[in-house]
Amino acid sequence: MLEFRGGWFISQYRLHAMDVTPRHKSEGPLLAMLMGRERERFVLPKGYQHFEITRFHTRGNSMGGGPWYLRTVSLDELTQLGGTTEGKHGDLLRYNGPRADLSFEWNRGESTGTLSFQPLTGGSEKVLTEPGAMRGVVTLPGAGLLKVETYGRWQLNLTRQDSKGPSGP
Repeated sequence: MLEFRGGWFISQYRLHAMDVTPRHKSEGPLLAMLMGRERERFVLPKGYQHFEITRFHTRGNSMGGGPWYLRTVSLDELTQLGGTTEGKHGDLLRYNGPRADLSFEWNRGESTGTLSFQPLTGGSEKVLTEPGAMRGVVTLPGAGLLKVETYGRWQLNLTRQDSKGPSGP
């Protein structure tokens, strides 16, 4: 797991997984997009061993560069998902429990985002949310990493399925 942070308020970077061999180089999935001093945590997808950092510019901002910081992150440093968890922009969270329902809301229901899950035992990342969803409920299959991708504030509420009361008729 890695953490990337821009060093200036005007820093603008994209990080892509890269497939690199002696005869081939191709861009893989987008891992992070930073604007300003925010941090982004990510895991390289299965099958990728490299990533590339590129600077980009937005209209009215020709600077876009500045220093950046990259470090490895241990599992213990990730926020533990439980009860209500809130944040801003993207993040990588850990969940250590059994199968559970997770409700989500992006920016008080005014924007969209994506939740992706990767089991701690390995395996591929799976997108849990529907495209364009502003709020809803997804199921976490068990222990793993939960990637939050959105701009703005978000809120997650965890309900373990074994803690629900009996279903009505």
